[in-house]
Amino acid sequence: MHTNASLVAIGAMLVQSLARKHNHPIDYAYILLNSAKRNYSTTKRAALIMVFALHKFKHYLLGNKFVFYVNHMALVYLVNKP
Repeated sequence: MHTNASLVAIGAMLVQSLARKHNHPIDYAYILLNSAKRNYSTTKRAALIMVFALHKFKHYLLGNKFVFYVNHMALVYLVNKP
């Protein structure tokens, strides 16, 4: 699952890894942020897209291992924190 958050929208792309080099897209999802969510910090917007993606793609993800790919290092640290 690849995610990205901007100032006006958040989006996710569900992909299947066919080989280490190639990813096959399965589904895309995005939402436009309302004025309240546009004021969220970058970390909160990145976390919001992870929660949104889990709800949107739960029928694909239940019972399967998956990996989130995010480009926000603070969120990576929080998720991997011991």
